[in-house]
Amino acid sequence: MLVETGRDRQGRDAEVGKPPDDLRTNPDREADPAMSRLLAAALTVTLAAALAVGAALGVVALLEATPDQPNTPLITYEQTDQGS
Repeated sequence: MLVETGRDRQGRDAEVGKPPDDLRTNPDREADPAMSRLLAAALTVTLAAALAVGAALGVVALLEATPDQPNTPLITYEQTDQGS
């Protein structure tokens, strides 16, 4: 109901979506959104690279752990000595 009327409990006009006055006037309390986005992007790239390296090392470890299969043919042909 307060949002529809645009007034707060004291009857003043409510500025919807704006921070309180003390946050707007105190620059020490504000965060730089560009820096937080840059930091989030850098952390995302770092985490993605670490996961890719970990996955690659895991695949290599699994392939090395697999025992070598014997190379025996399934079909063998007998060689007959024919006089040619």
